[in-house]
Amino acid sequence: MAVKKVGTARILREAGRGGMGVVYEAEQEDLDRRVAVKELTAEMMDKSGDMAERFKREGRAHALLRHQAIPVVHDLLEKNDALYLVTEFVDGVDLQKLMAKGGALPADCVAHVGQVIADALHHVHMHQLLHRDLKPSNIMITREGDVKLMDFGIAKDTTVTDLTQEGMLVGSPPYVAPELLSGKPASPATDIWALGVTLFELLSGDRPFKGAQTAELFHNISKGKRERLAKVAPTVAKPLITIVEKCLALKPEKRFKDAGELSRALQTCVRWMAPDLDLGHRLVALLVNRGEIAVDAVTIMDAGELDHTRMLDNATRHWQRPRRWPYVIAVLTSAAAGTAYAGIKGIIPLPPWPF
Repeated sequence: MAVKKVGTARILREAGRGGMGVVYEAEQEDLDRRVAVKELTAEMMDKSGDMAERFKREGRAHALLRHQAIPVVHDLLEKNDALYLVTEFVDGVDLQKLMAKGGALPADCVAHVGQVIADALHHVHMHQLLHRDLKPSNIMITREGDVKLMDFGIAKDTTVTDLTQEGMLVGSPPYVAPELLSGKPASPATDIWALGVTLFELLSGDRPFKGAQTAELFHNISKGKRERLAKVAPTVAKPLITIVEKCLALKPEKRFKDAGELSRALQTCVRWMAPDLDLGHRLVALLVNRGEIAVDAVTIMDAGELDHTRMLDNATRHWQRPRRWPYVIAVLTSAAAGTAYAGIKGIIPLPPWPF
């Protein structure tokens, strides 16, 4: 770690590495806050002539966004022939790591995470941007139970010329939408597809599309060859399965019309599945359950607000399909009352199913 200070940020440690650079945890002492510093070194820029411009574009695009699920950009600067992007530091764990410690996540937690990310994507798309690398490792849960969409390293501004070479795919292969494989440009629908793949993986513990080699993987994606979610995750509630399957429609026009519509569908699903639960608390309990934070480190709520035993037990199970007998009884009762009343006021329609 050669650099010791970037602007007002003092480097503390290396936090991770990726295709676009090295990320450090740092501290802005005057402001008493931690920040993340992403570095694009001169060596990295030499490997690709457009790397510096892509890095700057990431910073400019990211700085436009103001959403609770998107880390805030504080600064973009150059020092010693390297570029640095200073952003909000996210203290948490990504979903890929969380799955590695216990497999599939509880379905109500997945629906909540999906709703927040879909809303963030809608915000991104409204700014004429695309994320283009949505996957579990780019979604984080903080120690406070917040959901964050990370890594805009290959985000694309749809209003300017793309730096990607013609015919070059951008993104992680298992999450690439089928239309991209046929040479069509990225669009909001491709981000929705990637979120659908991510939700499928979070609910089932496995990716929907597989292949021994990339060519086989891409063939299966283009042909839609995969297991249905209802088969690999049979305990997940049908409304949530329906939403995920719609995200994975082979034709973009068959998916949700935009990420906002997807977010609203997931929000309705969450309200039906877990009407009385604080999903932020559920996510904190999930982190505790999988060993990411200690029970005595949970300080965001009073002891009376979180029953650890109950919450941790719930966090280890999928959402079970709700019993329909109470609803059926209610429908039949309503129907009987309606029949008696129909002779006076006409037929009264039965109430619809929740989904």
